Amino acid sequence: MSGRRGYARPIDGADRITARAEKDELLIEADKVVRSTDPYLVGHFPEITLYPAVFLLDGIRQAVGSELHHSPALTAHLGPGGPGETWLELGTLGSARVLRPMLEGDELRLLIRVSAGRPGALRAALDCRRSDGAQVAKMTVELVRGGTS
Repeated sequence: MSGRRGYARPIDGADRITARAEKDELLIEADKVVRSTDPYLVGHFPEITLYPAVFLLDGIRQAVGSELHHSPALTAHLGPGGPGETWLELGTLGSARVLRPMLEGDELRLLIRVSAGRPGALRAALDCRRSDGAQVAKMTVELVRGGTS
């Protein structure tokens, strides 16, 4: 074994992502539709398509990683990273609360507010809502550089 970590292709955390920098924060909106045909959901829960809340964590990581270029200040706060550190990793999970199940056909809107955390880390706060406005989850995570794509 070479000692190099390998990764499988991640799930698609969002179908659409938009972002804008505002003062010292990056505001991201990401949309995800729960589909029973997505291969990662087959057999997850017998007879019902139930979107795993842990996938929201990867959705945060992917959305922030893809849109970080909109905020040079946050990119600088995160630091350059070392060799091979080309994507963001979950540093810590500050809080996670799932309020409602996410079912087949639900259109989820991930509202992510990103700010500077401790040196070399970003703080991302998630407010996840269905298309009817009902809040389904909220989470706070720390993101750091690490991993290889």
